Amino acid sequence: MFKKLVFTVLGLALLSSLLFASAQTPLNVRIGFNPTQNSEQLTAATQAIADYLEGEFGGAIEIEVFLPTEYRGLIEAMRSGNLDFAFFPPDGYVIAEREADAQVLLKSVRFGNPFYWSAIIVRKDSGISSIADLEDKTIAWVDPNSAAGYVFPRAEITLAGINPDEFFANQVFAGKHDAAVLSVLNGSVDAAATFANDAENISGAWTQFLDEDRAAEITSIFYSRPIPGDTFSVAKGFQEIYPELTQELADAVARIKAPESTLLLDLYRIDYMVPATSADYEVVREARDVLGLDEQ
Repeated sequence: MFKKLVFTVLGLALLSSLLFASAQTPLNVRIGFNPTQNSEQLTAATQAIADYLEGEFGGAIEIEVFLPTEYRGLIEAMRSGNLDFAFFPPDGYVIAEREADAQVLLKSVRFGNPFYWSAIIVRKDSGISSIADLEDKTIAWVDPNSAAGYVFPRAEITLAGINPDEFFANQVFAGKHDAAVLSVLNGSVDAAATFANDAENISGAWTQFLDEDRAAEITSIFYSRPIPGDTFSVAKGFQEIYPELTQELADAVARIKAPESTLLLDLYRIDYMVPATSADYEVVREARDVLGLDEQ
């Protein structure tokens, strides 16, 4: 164990010296974060990740945090060359891979699973117990680029033979998962699509963003098939220039594991992250294909 620690320290010291030798100042590394909820609540968590990574590299890198106001902003930032790494949601990664040459490095694990679900939630006192009961009702999606908040639930409703544009009386975009949950709680919509950590009505966005008593007023009436976890991805151009640094950064993120560290828990309720490949996200591409989202 002592030898392993020595080699790790020496490896980081060597990387640090190489970076300083070439630039004499810390290398600026730009990391983007997915705006799943109110930005004020995410700001501290994103900065904590930045501080951790800077500490792991002993000052050899300086992390610049980017937190857009909507999902598409993350994709556009990498496409325009203004982002080196990003915590993309599954759907956002698939788009960013195609449009911005994003390369997936890691995927998230929650409750022991490298995947999660989409849930359609309603108030328990609404009298709604199935998708069929939502005919002529209102629904809130999260964002057109949200796997759990739009792509998966809408694709599966479509595969069931339902045309959402004709079935629902009104459809709106809440913008973020916490807003979608609140729109159901306060009765401004009849239902909303959001994420769930299991398919048993135990844990999901409603238990994460609401206190226990208010969360008890919400229930799920639908679960999608499993969705591969959200990603930590890199811009292909950055990876080609700094392959070793890219791997070291991925390894540093992969070392964040609950309960020893709550950095990823505080960020997106992630326990830890594991290596991922593009093939892991084929199910996301299939869901997008059902909706014709990539048709020109």
